[in-house]
Amino acid sequence: MNGIGLDQLQLENRFSLLSESFYSPVTPQPLKKPHLVAFSTEAAELIGLDPGRATPEQLSELFGGHRSLEGSNPVATVYSGHQFGGYTPQLGDGRAVLLGDLAGSDGQRWELQLKGSGKTPYSRHGDGRAALRSVIREYLCSEALAALGVPTTRALCIIGSETQIYRESIEFAANMVRMSPSHIRFGHFEYFYYTRRPEQLKQLADFVIQHHYPHCVEMDNPYLAMFSEVVERTARLIAKWQSVGFCHGVMNTDNMSILGLTLDYGPFGFLDDFQPGYICNQTDEQGRYAYQQQPSVAMWNCVCLAQSLMGLVKQSDLEAALNLFEPTYAVAYTEQLKLRLGMAGHINNDGQLIESFLRLLELAKCDYNAVFLALEKAASGDVESVTALLGGTTEVSEWLSLYLDRLDANALTLMARNNPRVILRNYLAQQVIERAEKGDFSDLAQLHAALRAPYSDALDIYSRDTPEWGKNVSLSCSS
Repeated sequence: MNGIGLDQLQLENRFSLLSESFYSPVTPQPLKKPHLVAFSTEAAELIGLDPGRATPEQLSELFGGHRSLEGSNPVATVYSGHQFGGYTPQLGDGRAVLLGDLAGSDGQRWELQLKGSGKTPYSRHGDGRAALRSVIREYLCSEALAALGVPTTRALCIIGSETQIYRESIEFAANMVRMSPSHIRFGHFEYFYYTRRPEQLKQLADFVIQHHYPHCVEMDNPYLAMFSEVVERTARLIAKWQSVGFCHGVMNTDNMSILGLTLDYGPFGFLDDFQPGYICNQTDEQGRYAYQQQPSVAMWNCVCLAQSLMGLVKQSDLEAALNLFEPTYAVAYTEQLKLRLGMAGHINNDGQLIESFLRLLELAKCDYNAVFLALEKAASGDVESVTALLGGTTEVSEWLSLYLDRLDANALTLMARNNPRVILRNYLAQQVIERAEKGDFSDLAQLHAALRAPYSDALDIYSRDTPEWGKNVSLSCSS
């Protein structure tokens, strides 16, 4: 590619042009003996960086906290949020700093955020560091979701170190460079609402509209127009999550992006056996963020954001905008599943076919992703694979007959483009992490390559069924 070198990246920090009530200046704390663990050439190309002109030594020095990019003005931003339904007055970037932003090769601006960079004024009792295992999981999943067409933040690289941190045991700290057009969350708005600072809240809303929703300026009420679009983007995001079987695990309002992106990968998981009540977060004892709860929780989070905008938008208008969520989600989710099922066009009984399919999945408790691949075989005339998964009952046979009659000549092409052969199953990530913690990053690079080409059969070792010991595991928030 025709890109620039790492030292030629010119950062600004538009967020730092706001007053210091929005952030605190922070200097990243250097890692001990930093070294490159992983690098995404796809993410590099988004910011116009030539991967061949970014050496491991340069990357380690810059993003290990030993040197700064030109124009960098690192800050940690302040926000609050509803965590597991309860309001927490102040959170903020407790282990991340916003280095700045720059224009990519296509003109899109990207913020670079250094995650795991040490204490900030918002770290509370934490050390501000991130464990190698946690940044590996975020690196892999953000790049995997991007390849699946799910809106998400991106990951440029991981820098490992010999800096020791204590979690359940002694681990090594690592930094990750996260990229996003914006890292602003619902919680940023909540902070200024609950601290009764309407002027700052309006400044924040104006900033978001100016840089990310400029078309809203021409509307009768730009703030209402922005909020309406946030609601719709969030609904479409969750539809994407549900269709690929992704569980976020920590859908607090401080983890909800104002741009409708997947933000903050803590305990996450992709469905193995189809269990609507699957909880991927060990901390979530009540199942608030279970797979089947994600649409309703996202709607609840939008209500929290609406509350924060009461000084800028009439309540009746906010309620009307919130009413966009459910129909937007329903349409988007149906369309996503139809793509996976190879059902082109619109026929009146499509919704009923999909509902029956999901009911059969729940009864069979079979592998979610494998069913779609088995249906591809059924569309080619081989029904044995899908009946082996769903069962040989009369109900399955009747549904399968109706389904196959619904398909048209383009079904196989449609399914091949929308049914991944490779997803980030938790056991695959764990195997990679265990090797990486011993200093071997080859498996990490190979899995990353496979996740970046999820519809290819080239690396079939990642397409195998999850072993029983690795199914539908849950993880802790420790990082």
